[in-house]
Amino acid sequence: MRIPQQVNSQHTSREGFTLLEIMVGVGVLGMLLVTMYQLVGTQLMALKNSRDSQLESVAMEGLVRYVQGILANLPLKTNDVIKGINHVYGMAPADELQWISRPGMALLTSAAPDDEYALTLTIQPTTATSKQQDIGIRRRLSSEPDNAYEWIPLLSNVAALEFRYFQPSLGAWMERWEDSTTRPSLVRMKVWRNASEDAFEVVIPVPSARIPQ
Repeated sequence: MRIPQQVNSQHTSREGFTLLEIMVGVGVLGMLLVTMYQLVGTQLMALKNSRDSQLESVAMEGLVRYVQGILANLPLKTNDVIKGINHVYGMAPADELQWISRPGMALLTSAAPDDEYALTLTIQPTTATSKQQDIGIRRRLSSEPDNAYEWIPLLSNVAALEFRYFQPSLGAWMERWEDSTTRPSLVRMKVWRNASEDAFEVVIPVPSARIPQ
């Protein structure tokens, strides 16, 4: 005769999870997801900042090379070829560097009619109502009025622009350059991206200043 075996409830196998275990698992998974999101977000932000910094460096280098090209190719034996005017806009420097050119690199095109053009490198608001400012070129025919210019932006989102001109005979930097018969031996350009940060500064030689005009 077979005697029935008693089942001990303490050793009964249990299937599935309790509600508490599920909640703990979900909580741990949520914490892992949040940590991964923060890590990925930090990496993406670092990549964006690095990319923006590289783009700014390239844009600034392009502006410097452009000004170097202008000053290196000023026409010889010509008076009143370069002029520097200092301005202030909103308590910040907003200077102008003016020169005369024919179609080519300085004009940013060789397809324009072969005539004499007046160009001004300066800073101005992006739009009439914008607080953001850009550095760019005002380009017009020399025979046209001052307000008939075409605006060509070169560097966006800047706070201030300053030019200084070294006068060898005085051994000093000048705020303005209005001497039509001579040229500064050096031009110093400062660009402020933000008013609270230090300016980017570069000193550019004017090769033709050493040549008697």
